[in-house]
Amino acid sequence: MNSDRYQRHSLIDWFSQASVKTSRFAIVGCGAVGNEVAKNLALLGAGHMDLYDFDSIEVHNLTRSVLFREGDVGRFKADVAAERVKELDPNINVSAFVGDFWEEMSLDQAASYSCIICCVDNFEARIRLNQLCLITKTNLINTGIDSRFSQVEVFPFKSSDDSACYECNLPNSAYERMQQRYSCGWLKKISFVEKKIPTTIITSSLTGALAASNALEMLKDVPRVESKRMLVDSFSGKSTISTVEKSCTCPGCSSLGLSVSILKGGELVQGVFNLPSMSSDDCFITSDPILVSTRCTHCQPSIGAATIVFEKASKYDSSVNTCELCGEESVEVVIRDSISLSDLERVFQGGKLPCKYITFGYAGQVFVIEMER
Repeated sequence: MNSDRYQRHSLIDWFSQASVKTSRFAIVGCGAVGNEVAKNLALLGAGHMDLYDFDSIEVHNLTRSVLFREGDVGRFKADVAAERVKELDPNINVSAFVGDFWEEMSLDQAASYSCIICCVDNFEARIRLNQLCLITKTNLINTGIDSRFSQVEVFPFKSSDDSACYECNLPNSAYERMQQRYSCGWLKKISFVEKKIPTTIITSSLTGALAASNALEMLKDVPRVESKRMLVDSFSGKSTISTVEKSCTCPGCSSLGLSVSILKGGELVQGVFNLPSMSSDDCFITSDPILVSTRCTHCQPSIGAATIVFEKASKYDSSVNTCELCGEESVEVVIRDSISLSDLERVFQGGKLPCKYITFGYAGQVFVIEMER
């Protein structure tokens, strides 16, 4: 590493180039804000960055994405962003993950990061990333923008078990908006069109600067307890900083408790079935709703004639409600988000459980069992 490159940083009394160089960041979402965060961390000399995004570049992205060029249209955002970060600073170890972070990021990966910065544009992805960070006790920074305001939320999960999480103060309207994307259970609506929020480079660059600055702040060995929210008006320059209050009824963190142990699928098979005082009726919560079976009530009148599917419900949309044989919307769909110990044992004898992980409580502790990919 050429030390001259970071010479000006060495003049800053609070800046530790060494800690920045040994840091590991994940940026989830490589659009407008993700571009700014990646650019900032690259110029600051971050040691390692992993970039996650499943989307490809469209021409309208070019007015808000500093790392993209017109010749990049059609290419994957994560790939291009990684290339441009490497051009900004060849010393950085940067990797691109093209796909949904829920599928690409293991719990071990999540735990390895100094901080994960969420730059997505939907509630569902934010909630899922919040879950990963809660389980692995990884610091999380969440971002949000519109055409005027910038918002950054900081959740210091690594240093505190008492910090509020992203879901602690999430309004019911957010869950209602998520549900609009789905029909029965967690089947995607074919006709649903996601409403896009118009933004500009002004709010995305402001948000990216605040996010990167707070990511650096979390590298300091200073215990933090309170989660905070910063809202900045890009027109007036006025800002509001507030504490995010922890909720005892939060669907995200209230069920985890203080002690969480992470196991792998193989360890589950060997140990969980033999735990004392575990009943065959005890249930495990699955991280993903599972489409168990389908049955056309016209063509398959007997319940025993149901077709076993046993895959993630997210892989299907509402067209599964229409029978391929009779063409009627008469298919009964069974979707579950929990599974009994007896069913779990039977499934593992015959195959893989189709979810990212399962959770269960035992002897005052919460266990998270990650499925083998």
